[in-house]
Amino acid sequence: MYRIIKKGKTIILDKDRALYIPAYHMLVISDIHLGKSGHFRKEGLQIPKQVSDTDMLRLDKLLEVYNPKTLLVTGDMFHHDHNLDLETFREWRKKYASLEIILVKGNHERLPVLFYEELAIKLFSDYYELGEFCFVHNRKDAPDRGKFIFSGHIHPGILLKGKARQRIKLPCFVFDDTAALLPAFSLFTGLSLIEVTKEQEVFAITAQRVLPMGTRRAEI
Repeated sequence: MYRIIKKGKTIILDKDRALYIPAYHMLVISDIHLGKSGHFRKEGLQIPKQVSDTDMLRLDKLLEVYNPKTLLVTGDMFHHDHNLDLETFREWRKKYASLEIILVKGNHERLPVLFYEELAIKLFSDYYELGEFCFVHNRKDAPDRGKFIFSGHIHPGILLKGKARQRIKLPCFVFDDTAALLPAFSLFTGLSLIEVTKEQEVFAITAQRVLPMGTRRAEI
């Protein structure tokens, strides 16, 4: 885990592709794409159900570690229409009935409003603001109010090269002075390689740790 400070608030970056904001007791993830494997199975592709189950187990672990009051998803919580994976999520929700879930709608959210209401998910169509922060699916859709912006949608990745021509693609967090780009939470997603600018801090994610690529960071 690593921590950084934005707008006077500590933000903890977790290797399970999530961040936690202690001041608000809030766990933040993006692009979990629940139901994606079920959608492909309906289309005839043999994607094992364990794909989505693994993501939910990772989320269980994060909830155990941080014990947040709120889970906020910056878009694409659900991948497509209704399928068996979503029924599994319905059972999962019963275990965390007291957890507040906030979802900023992403481009893959196509389920009826009643579905979110039944599962006590607070749905925001464009963005959600809390204190000095703004949460949105696509950064370009955030209002210009001087708040620090958290977004997803891109599924950012970084290419690392070794001296012996090794190459590895890793998911990452990307921060600058005004915004943060979150990695896709789901392991069942591709990566969009980013071109890093000198204004950005990049934190690559390995199976063991969050690895800062920039110079301004603090380990915890």
